[in-house]
Amino acid sequence: MSLNDKSAAQYVRMSTDLQKYSIENQAAAIALYAAQNGIEIVRSYEDVGKSGLRIDRREGLKRLLSDVVAGSVNFTKILVYDVSRWGRFQDNDESAHYEFICREAGVNVEYCAEQFSNDGSVAASLLKNLKRAMAGEFSRELSAKVFAGQCRIVSLGYRNGSTPGYGLRRRLIDERGNPKMVLAHGERKSIATDRIVLVPGPADEVLTVHRVYSLFIDEKMRPQQIADRLNVENVPSVNGELWNYYMIRQLLINEKYIGNSIYNRTSQKLGANPSRNAEHEWVRKIGAFEPIVSRKQFHDAGERIQSNSRRYPKNFMLDVLTSIWCSKKRLTIYEIDACEQSPCRKTFEYHFGSIGAAYRLIGFRGRAHHSANMNVRQSISKLMGDRIRSYGGTFSPIRWSSLFTVNSEFTIAIVVAREFAKRKYNDWRFSYKSRQKPDLLIVARVDNDARIKDYYTLPYCYLPRGTWLTVSGLNYKRLESFRSEALEPFFQLCARKST
Repeated sequence: MSLNDKSAAQYVRMSTDLQKYSIENQAAAIALYAAQNGIEIVRSYEDVGKSGLRIDRREGLKRLLSDVVAGSVNFTKILVYDVSRWGRFQDNDESAHYEFICREAGVNVEYCAEQFSNDGSVAASLLKNLKRAMAGEFSRELSAKVFAGQCRIVSLGYRNGSTPGYGLRRRLIDERGNPKMVLAHGERKSIATDRIVLVPGPADEVLTVHRVYSLFIDEKMRPQQIADRLNVENVPSVNGELWNYYMIRQLLINEKYIGNSIYNRTSQKLGANPSRNAEHEWVRKIGAFEPIVSRKQFHDAGERIQSNSRRYPKNFMLDVLTSIWCSKKRLTIYEIDACEQSPCRKTFEYHFGSIGAAYRLIGFRGRAHHSANMNVRQSISKLMGDRIRSYGGTFSPIRWSSLFTVNSEFTIAIVVAREFAKRKYNDWRFSYKSRQKPDLLIVARVDNDARIKDYYTLPYCYLPRGTWLTVSGLNYKRLESFRSEALEPFFQLCARKST
């Protein structure tokens, strides 16, 4: 295909730290440059609110590079406002690499606001590399300044972060410390000199926090048992999800409940992966906020958690599992959490890799359903393929994944839910742990004989955070609109011809 050498695509990026480089301002400067040089802009690629440190979240740049490499472009130039908009990569060679990819494909990158022409000359190469180094250094300096500012805010007793946690709320105060208002979820301050402190939340939530400490310290209940009790009593959590082990543990170990403000427990600087910092690196302000629980309660809870976190010999742990199996005639995570002498499930996962691996070492085949579940999924996928195609639709697996594409319009995953414990509510649980997120989950509830009871067609965005969902008497009514006895209605919705 013969291309006009005056045709170009523009690439614009706005980071969260340099709002003055707005998309509109960049586009205007690029348009002026194009007009002055007789260039026609035929396509635009954007990354709005994306950091220039890494490419993984910059879908616009990735799409641009993909199109150029594939040869499916109708332009010979890429116009960028300046070197920093192309990226603030910490390795200069990375920025040069992406530009080289474009040049090898016959598409040159031109920087519209720079004082040099990107013509490959020695002077241009030197200036460009200097600009790349300056762009990366700017991010490093900005990161250090922001970190120092955040540390100072915490050391003065103010709150960093938007999520207060269960039983707490964020109060906005002015520069003199006078209270202004309590911020609702999602609200942010609008005046730079205002600050945020934590205050006790609604009385019912504060009461629940006290109750959690009482159940843990006085009644010696485990976090999962406390979570189960709150779920049975329909006590709402902070985000409306069912309570779980980790929510309860956070109530028991987070120092904000005794009024302390802590920052820098974890860090993720310059786009690197998150890392946990040593305690001496934390920034702590004692007595920053009004406490909800006493220091004695917090100390007692911490001592019990510490005693439960002691190192266990593997033989002892396997003996405990065997004892639970013999006495209860079954072995589930709920029996494990309910046993006071047993380590928690996370300890088993840490020592053995998974609960299932520990089960196998004592000869328990509690997860023998795995192959049966696979057979159920295969039979459902075959049925879906046959029926959707009979209605004129398409149904095809996505290579290297467990997903299927329907009519080239949306993706689905098929999972199996089994009854996992004989409790007050007839509970069924399923998990989905792939990094590839489908549009829909087809959940088949099966009994112990692998007979399908019914189906749930769930939009993935409807699921709570995490990978587990329990279908039980607690949420039958909420999920009822997604349930069906058979998949035929779903097949008819996928129809692309009249029958």
